[in-house]
Amino acid sequence: MNSSNIGLKFTCIAIDAVEVLGLTGRMLYKSKSMKKPTTIFNANIFNAEAKKVWFGDLEIERDRESLIELSRRLGPIYILWESDGRFLRELPTIGYVKSVAAVAIQDGEIWYSEDFDRRVKFLTEKAALDAVCPKSKKRAASSKTTTKGDKL
Repeated sequence: MNSSNIGLKFTCIAIDAVEVLGLTGRMLYKSKSMKKPTTIFNANIFNAEAKKVWFGDLEIERDRESLIELSRRLGPIYILWESDGRFLRELPTIGYVKSVAAVAIQDGEIWYSEDFDRRVKFLTEKAALDAVCPKSKKRAASSKTTTKGDKL
């Protein structure tokens, strides 16, 4: 079975997912630089049967209530990064889906994987630093050089 057929075997877009989150393939921002700490571009949502039920951009905190509602309708759901959920070469198992999920939602609760939690904390701290010391000030300070390229 070639990889394009595999995608069809495990993708089963749920009407509930489209009703709650919108059409598959949705894009949240015109530029990736506009992302928030909990943004997952090209996210893949899987159900407890390892079937992909939706894909598109998600902002976990913004979409929090919608994701909880979707889990109420479908049972446990797992959100995977694009690289973990889109380009699979074989049918995924629920063990695989759970092991690589960045986010899991069940019983009205949202859990972040350790890696995703670290990423969110890092990006949140970075945004706070950028708010205190905007990039334009950093660039202006770092662009002061002599003609030989040595910093002043």
